[in-house]
Amino acid sequence: MQLKEAIQICLTYLGDEDASINTQTAQHPKLKLLVKCANLVIKEIATEYVPLIEEEIVEVNGGKISYDALLHKVAEVRKVQDVDRGLTSNFYCVPTHCKVLNDGVKKARIVYSYIPLDIDIEDDCPLPPVVSAKTLALGICAEYSMISGMYEQSVMYSDRFKQDMRTAVRKKGEIRVKPRRWC
Repeated sequence: MQLKEAIQICLTYLGDEDASINTQTAQHPKLKLLVKCANLVIKEIATEYVPLIEEEIVEVNGGKISYDALLHKVAEVRKVQDVDRGLTSNFYCVPTHCKVLNDGVKKARIVYSYIPLDIDIEDDCPLPPVVSAKTLALGICAEYSMISGMYEQSVMYSDRFKQDMRTAVRKKGEIRVKPRRWC
């Protein structure tokens, strides 16, 4: 999904359904603000609802894995594994690096959640498919309404956004009820 799809839905919710997004209108102040709101919502989704997970193999220098050596901005390190031995390593995190507690680790597989970079209106959203354009649009509307001082609308959009996110992240599968005995 491209960001402009979600912003077009957002414009419909806000009552600007006649507005079309093209290269000339992309510089409009309202659209710029909507893109900023979209980036805030994308980061909120990635940190609070659906974490974006990355796995990389990196060098360990002095028992440390520097966050600068990773492709993305780290939100939470989930697992560190010694590549040579295949053993999961103990670790703790500080603001600049991840300290590996096991001795002798030279190369590690690190699994972490990350915070996506800001995107522009023509870019693809880094969110997984469970987050629809409609859900993202509701979040954008909530942020935009809050910034614009439309507090009642902001609460309404926020509630709908949170409900859609709960539905998107809910475990879907077979529901089983234990058999019961009746006496």
